[in-house]
Amino acid sequence: MALVAAMLCATLASGFEPQRCARRAATTRRAATSDAQLLDAACEAARAAGALIRGASSAGRAVAQSKANAKDLLTTTDVACQAAAAAVLAARVPESRLLGEEDVAPGGDAARRAAEAAFAGDGVVWALDPIDGTANFVDAIPLSAVSVAAVKCRSGAAPEVVAGAVYDPSRDELFGALRGAGAWCQRGDGARAPLAASPNALRDAVVYAGAPPTARALDPSLRGIAAVAPKARTMRLLGSAAIMLAYTAAGRGAAYFECDLAAWDTAAGALLVAEAGGLVTDAAGAPYGPLTRQIVAAGPGCHAELLATLDAVGGARLDD
Repeated sequence: MALVAAMLCATLASGFEPQRCARRAATTRRAATSDAQLLDAACEAARAAGALIRGASSAGRAVAQSKANAKDLLTTTDVACQAAAAAVLAARVPESRLLGEEDVAPGGDAARRAAEAAFAGDGVVWALDPIDGTANFVDAIPLSAVSVAAVKCRSGAAPEVVAGAVYDPSRDELFGALRGAGAWCQRGDGARAPLAASPNALRDAVVYAGAPPTARALDPSLRGIAAVAPKARTMRLLGSAAIMLAYTAAGRGAAYFECDLAAWDTAAGALLVAEAGGLVTDAAGAPYGPLTRQIVAAGPGCHAELLATLDAVGGARLDD
């Protein structure tokens, strides 16, 4: 993580510093930021990071470091994207805090502990993945996205995702959702189209799945794929949780499942699916929350059968 720290120091000179924001929140009196303003900030931050992804050179795509293992990659652009998004969020909502992937040590356990700590205090926490799909980005596969979610935290209550944005810079598609107000996709012409999850049954469904970088998560995922594939129309592994969730919300496919994900991977996309009329749960069927690490997201026509199929083989739960 030494290289990560060095890159963050080099690129985050004007960015988001949680301690500074905490001090500023204690001394600054201002009107509470509305959920709609949080969504606007998330969208602006996602676009700022996405511009760096779209304009990255071959050097910017080069692997600077492997994190948890040789499949878990980091580039200088990941760090620059986090700095760009964080600067926007700090300027727009200075009393907020950041849970950014590049500030956290690699591995699922570290991600879980970081999320639990971030969501323990009151206030707004940003769950930010500056490049979701870094392996795709490294190989110039146009399936990477920026994921930004606003999570409201209150003592004694479960953290709640209230706004989320997923930006696909390759297609210039911005997906946004506001809790209780629906979800939409905005394309390059500025028009926003509402999202609606697919009503398809599993037999007619395109189902997305993950290919996690660790054996503890990959083995159950492969069991899940083997169990679901004969029952579904077809399956796709796109390499970006944020894009697969956004596509599920948009009805471009009907479902997605994966285990051992972090809040920055799923918080924005899960809200997209829920606000588009889909169902998002953990592997046991409990409602999604930003601390959920095993996710099953689907349209109402196939969620129950998909969940039962996965449950029979442990296809969305980590192996002990």
